[in-house]
Amino acid sequence: MTDPMIVYCGLNCSECPAFIAYQTDDDALRKETAKKWSTPDHPVSVEDINCMGCKSTEPPIHSFCSKCEVRSCAIEHEVETCTHCPEYSCEKLDKIIEMVGDEARNRLENIRKQLSKS
Repeated sequence: MTDPMIVYCGLNCSECPAFIAYQTDDDALRKETAKKWSTPDHPVSVEDINCMGCKSTEPPIHSFCSKCEVRSCAIEHEVETCTHCPEYSCEKLDKIIEMVGDEARNRLENIRKQLSKS
């Protein structure tokens, strides 16, 4: 079983400021993160910076994550991470990886290597 904080796309929720701010009830981190994540097309409020993690079935789940097509797809396919999916790697995942960085892809590749050894 994969670390539950490593989510479908390979991000580590325990390193996410929205998750950390919620867990520690840190309003300064919420404010800083909202400012950093906001764009003119997608404003993020301080109230948005609360999350129990992408794999959580309990609210709150950050609004970006709750609408994430990779998350929705992985839930639909009932996979632990995208690397567990027979369709790995797909366009949806590649699009997210482009945004979040290669560290997430590297995590998924490491999981895939471990799976192949099993």
